[in-house]
Amino acid sequence: MSRTLEQKIAEAEARLQRLKAKSRSLDTAQKVVVGAALLAKVRKPEEVQLRAWLLPFLRREVTRQADLNRIQPLIDELEALPER
Repeated sequence: MSRTLEQKIAEAEARLQRLKAKSRSLDTAQKVVVGAALLAKVRKPEEVQLRAWLLPFLRREVTRQADLNRIQPLIDELEALPER
């Protein structure tokens, strides 16, 4: 028995939703990996230049209060590291 047009549309929409979810999952995974690599590097005391770039960047780009609350301990930790 052949599928109706409505069934074909529903299947295509379901397939699209799965692809969108997969894309979001990949995007999230990439953010986690890049963020982890950056944090590992910036926490090293000798990475003065990287911290000098990252701290102002975070202050400028992170504007939601909930996000600021989440990263404040990190900012405090990085500011406590040597500047030279």
